[in-house]
Amino acid sequence: MNLINLKEKLLIFLAQSGAYTKSLNMSTSTIAQHLGTSQQSASRILIQLEQNGYIEKIIVGKTTLIRLTNKGLDELKNLYIVLKSIFEKPVEIILEGRVFSGLGEGFYYISLPQYFEQIKEKVGFTPYPGTLNIQLLSKDSIENRMLLEKIADIPIDGFSNGQRTYGGAKCIRALFNGEQEAALIFVERTHYGRDVVEVIAPVYLRGKYNLRDGDKVFVKVTLKTSTLNNNILTAEAK
Repeated sequence: MNLINLKEKLLIFLAQSGAYTKSLNMSTSTIAQHLGTSQQSASRILIQLEQNGYIEKIIVGKTTLIRLTNKGLDELKNLYIVLKSIFEKPVEIILEGRVFSGLGEGFYYISLPQYFEQIKEKVGFTPYPGTLNIQLLSKDSIENRMLLEKIADIPIDGFSNGQRTYGGAKCIRALFNGEQEAALIFVERTHYGRDVVEVIAPVYLRGKYNLRDGDKVFVKVTLKTSTLNNNILTAEAK
């Protein structure tokens, strides 16, 4: 099934117009305008739909009425099933890169009680005091990082201790190397560029995986398509 050709677009339009419960008086000019095509093409598509049994035409005097048949409705149901499977299928977003030693700030900031307690409460695990820094390897990973930063849905609020102000951050849950519970953290104030991502976890990742600088790792975020789309819309609205 080709998603979505003019025939299917017309079937959807007819259904939206109520042609599954009543016969409609609809001109080829109206159909052509909706399909963004010529009246000649619209007329040809109507003929093909009728020949294939998806619609029926009823002539009343000089008026031609159009109604969807059961076969036409079945075709729309099949289209719905295909689209539903697409939009409900989980989307995996992968970041690949190499471990490198950072500036050592992760340990200091994650250890601050104001950050530590927020991560514990909102992300859902007690964070190891520190972050694992990953230098991303490809354009795809960098673009995926930018997308994940945009849709990260766990806010970590900034605060002031009376002497200095600490910026906020955002997190999104992830799996490190496809198995270890973790989260990506995107801080407001960072020395790193968009080709770097920081990972927090309830364990010391370097120790658990015996990691050294230069070792290749990956982080995976899995979202439902609907959740991904909602997060993108929410981020764009801000």
